[in-house]
Amino acid sequence: MPQGDRLVYLQTPATIWDAEAVFFDEISRCRPELQNKLFPIVHERIVQGVPLDKLRYRWAAMNPPPSDEASTPAYAGSEPLDIALADRFAFVLEVPAFGDLSAADQAQVVRSAGAPDPDVRDRLAIAVRDAVARLATTGDTLATHVAEYVPLVAQKLAAAGHPLSTRRAVQLGRNIAAVAAAMHALGAVGKTDAPFWTALRHSIPDAAWGHPVPGAQLLAAHKAAWSLARLEDQPELKGCCRSATHQAHRPRARGPHGVSARGRKVVADSFAELSRVERLATARRSWPASARAPTSPPAASSSWRRPTPRSASTARASVIVSNGGNDWRRDLLSSHLATLDRGTLRGRVLTNAAIALMREQEQFAFHSLATAYDTAVACLTAGGTTTEESA
Repeated sequence: MPQGDRLVYLQTPATIWDAEAVFFDEISRCRPELQNKLFPIVHERIVQGVPLDKLRYRWAAMNPPPSDEASTPAYAGSEPLDIALADRFAFVLEVPAFGDLSAADQAQVVRSAGAPDPDVRDRLAIAVRDAVARLATTGDTLATHVAEYVPLVAQKLAAAGHPLSTRRAVQLGRNIAAVAAAMHALGAVGKTDAPFWTALRHSIPDAAWGHPVPGAQLLAAHKAAWSLARLEDQPELKGCCRSATHQAHRPRARGPHGVSARGRKVVADSFAELSRVERLATARRSWPASARAPTSPPAASSSWRRPTPRSASTARASVIVSNGGNDWRRDLLSSHLATLDRGTLRGRVLTNAAIALMREQEQFAFHSLATAYDTAVACLTAGGTTTEESA
């Protein structure tokens, strides 16, 4: 609407100006001239020259465009996406067909009629928050290895007829760090190259313009780059790319005096990359077995020393729960903490850690807290530490 010598855009529930997320459905059915208008929204978060300050997430969905592969179904009206536009999306994921799912997943889809689990929103929010908290540290740890891997895999893909743009190469490096952080947050244990391979599989946009990389070629490029960079010989990388929950304890299970300086750095880095929930749950069990070692680096001692007193405290503490509304702490206090035996080390540590988190208004899932503690116990027990006193 004209207002003086300028135009003012009216706000309605359907406008984009205050949106935090946008979703472009059937994006491959856009005319090319309309696709051009989506470039600044996706890449720069700008529309018609006006910054979209609140916009964070940009998603799109499309059916496969025509392809030379006979196995790819043809969808009438779905055209190849503009190469430059496809290149501006961070991840390009292929949604599995029903037949690609396991028998258990197929049964679950049919049984739930496609509806998500009731608590999926809360679990997703926790996982995203944990992954974001780890992202900076994970990116710094992987920076050197990513810088070796990405140029090599780009060279192999170019030789196979699928060159990466400079933008895509940079994005691939970011995606590797993001996938590694997400795997840590989910407690996923995989091979050392799992974050690299997973990120590569879902970072190549060629399928969006009808020229997908054959799976065999993509895997060959990954294996060649991984081997040429000799990343399998990097123990610190192994420590970062495996689940931090497990890796932070396994070296110590062999005894703190038997771990090399590089191994101790992996231990310290892995513990630092645990979520705050996991650090509170495991510090009491890990600190005496590790941080007191005369060869333990100061950074490791500092990492364990901060959360240990909170989980080992014997002081009384109170948590005020609101009388009305849905206070997330109410269920924790009545259902979970009430069942813990404070006469055991496990009960004391989990109670103290939970109270510390509740007093600081940091939402968490109790099963994550308990799982982290039990994992630490299992790893230390496997290494010969079997009693609460020695642990």
